[in-house]
Amino acid sequence: MSEKIKFDLIFQIGICVNDLEAVLQNWKDLVDFDQSSIIVRSTKDLYDTGKFEGADMYNGKKVKPWFIKYYRFDLANLDIEIIEPMDKSPGNPYSDFLIQHGNGVHHIACKVHDRPAFIKKMEEMGIAPMLGTSMGEVLANGEKKNCFFYDLRDLLGMVIESGSIVVGPMASDPLAGNPADYIDR
Repeated sequence: MSEKIKFDLIFQIGICVNDLEAVLQNWKDLVDFDQSSIIVRSTKDLYDTGKFEGADMYNGKKVKPWFIKYYRFDLANLDIEIIEPMDKSPGNPYSDFLIQHGNGVHHIACKVHDRPAFIKKMEEMGIAPMLGTSMGEVLANGEKKNCFFYDLRDLLGMVIESGSIVVGPMASDPLAGNPADYIDR
């Protein structure tokens, strides 16, 4: 990887909210989008069934386990992810965001051109992952879907999610490079 970070795709906007159901209803009432694309999930449910790992790390430190519930849907060729922490007390990336900022854009998910070099660059810069996790079944490439979030608000004004898999409408884009057996929905 060159000195600069290269993004192949921007594929998701993550929005953190205090009331998931109310915000989704507002989206339904105010925005024209394909409501059949809505996915409803809880990391607690995924964790309990062995399909989610990593709800106990935050800024590189082990913390009390935390979980989120979320809705994802397609909008204008992006994946919109609306997230509500299941525990709103301080100590996880989503409740802390809500305490500091209220509802708002939490992260932007990107397909980084050379992800291992990007992760190494973050390490060299002393930037620990805000959070990281893996989920789902092992894919054809021998890995589970995984992602690392880096808090680059001081440097770039945003939190970047670097995912191993592109989700949403861009999942089948050739630049996504997703394994052939990955199914988003």
